[in-house]
Amino acid sequence: MVRALHAAGYAPWLAGHDTRTYAARSRATAGTIAVPDPSCDGEGFVRELAAAAMRLSAAAVLPSEDTHLMALAGREADFASTALGTPSRQSVERATDKELLVKLSATAELRTPPTMKVTRGDTAAVGTFGFPAVLKPLRSRILNPDGTVSARSARYVLAEQAKDAVSSLPDEGGLVQPYFPGRIIGIAGVSWKGELVCALHQVSTRIWPVRIGGSAYAEAIPPDDELERGVGRFLQLVDWSGPFQVQFIQDERGEHYLIDFNPRVYGSLALAVAAGLNLPGIWADLLLGRPHHVDGYRIGTSFRNEEKDVRALAHMLVEGERLSALQGCMPRRGTTHAVFSVHDPMPLLTSLGKLTRRL
Repeated sequence: MVRALHAAGYAPWLAGHDTRTYAARSRATAGTIAVPDPSCDGEGFVRELAAAAMRLSAAAVLPSEDTHLMALAGREADFASTALGTPSRQSVERATDKELLVKLSATAELRTPPTMKVTRGDTAAVGTFGFPAVLKPLRSRILNPDGTVSARSARYVLAEQAKDAVSSLPDEGGLVQPYFPGRIIGIAGVSWKGELVCALHQVSTRIWPVRIGGSAYAEAIPPDDELERGVGRFLQLVDWSGPFQVQFIQDERGEHYLIDFNPRVYGSLALAVAAGLNLPGIWADLLLGRPHHVDGYRIGTSFRNEEKDVRALAHMLVEGERLSALQGCMPRRGTTHAVFSVHDPMPLLTSLGKLTRRL
């Protein structure tokens, strides 16, 4: 994100509680500011961030994670002299409600997998649609009364794992869906006051972790106009402002099923930037009322998340997909990377540090 903002002519400062991140080591970052972890101290995070924004005369504050959204939504009064890049609290609540996601998708004429709400401990309900199943929390992030934020993740569940999976649900329960094999199709872009400003369509050739994971290798593909119109209707219902990514499963018949909505900066953002859509730059321009340029994108541009793709390719080798794995290892012209850049090599140290700790 900081590389994209720098390329758009901004001088991004990074506020965070961890100085070992990729962005903290990037030459695109003008400086770093230590703030509390919003997962543990939401009030402290807002207070320190607002003070830093005033001290630096920052033009805007842009959240990059779910925890930032949860902590900052509705806190415009704390940033009186700075544009706060969060939609209303109501929009954030709607965008992060996975049960509501199914209803809004239907209204927007987008398909979703069959879905049923399940309660904690109801083992039988997990197998409603057969196995394997996908068990999802009602929200990926929950803002607790004390200002902390709790994280929840989706799970791929086999029959023998059902009891353990359902017993780990929070008190409010979760959602169960059948697992659909197929291609992961993403539509990412920027929305402003519920109106779709720009979008890029991509396919994830490899993901990690397998079955339920993020893009390890992805490619920009031609737009599906009908699907994009449906996404536009969905964004209107959410009244979303900011970057987003909508994920679909495309089955063998070519049908698309919406499986997730990411109302934030997402993992394969560098693909859109490399393809010609600088989403963070467009977002900042819209927030500050500046002229912004939106054009098409370059189909065929590819993206590799180095850390995830190494594991995805290794998994393919173990599973006997040797030829595909070897082909995936070959360099491909025009590929952008999540971390590595010839012009900005220092973030690679973070990857090497993570590898050392794992070893």
